[in-house]
Formats: sequence, structure tokens, C-alpha cells
Amino acid sequence: MAVNALAASRAAPWAALVAALGGEALHHQLLSDMLRFRCEAGSLAFGLGVASVSWLLMAAGSGVSWLAARGDLRDPHVQTRRFIAQLGWLACALCAIGVAWQTLATWLVPPCP
Repeated sequence: MAVNALAASRAAPWAALVAALGGEALHHQLLSDMLRFRCEAGSLAFGLGVASVSWLLMAAGSGVSWLAARGDLRDPHVQTRRFIAQLGWLACALCAIGVAWQTLATWLVPPCP
């Protein structure tokens, strides 16, 4: 029942794209605030925690888009919904790589100058 409601939602295919941009923005903003205003909080554990939350947000958005892309082939808009979902999955993959690089930087570079 929930899958049918999700498949019929007009906003569900966009969930991966929104989650990708939101997860990357959250990660970037928290790390930049940490380095600017409170650099002593720049531990590896904090960096990995923020990255994990961002990746979970992206995974949740991708899951919602995955469920929304699975639709009835007789629906005239199913190809458009799949294209939007696939675009969101690509954005999630690219933003996840960006989060990984930034997390690697928090591990390699000392937080305070």
C-alpha cells in the first residue's frame, strides 16, 4: 500500500536529487563552521559522524526515488519519472564522492593551524 502511494507521488522521484544536494550542503556547512568557529572540535570522529549522517540522508533519498521509479509501464509518465530518479541517483553518487574527499581531508589535515 505504501509503495503504491509512493509510486503515485509526484515529488518522490525528486527525493534523491534533493537528498544529494541537502546531504552535501549539510556536510560542507558543518565542516566549514567547525573549522571557522571551533576548530578544536575537528576530530576524526566528528568528521566521520557528519559524513555518515550525510550518506544516510543520500541513501534514504535514493531509496525513495528507487521505489518511485518502479511504476506501471502503461503509465505515460513512467519514463520521465525514471529519468528524474536516475538523475538523482547520479547526483547522490557524485555528492557521496565529494563527502568522501572532504572526510578524507578531515582525517589527513590537522584541524587547528
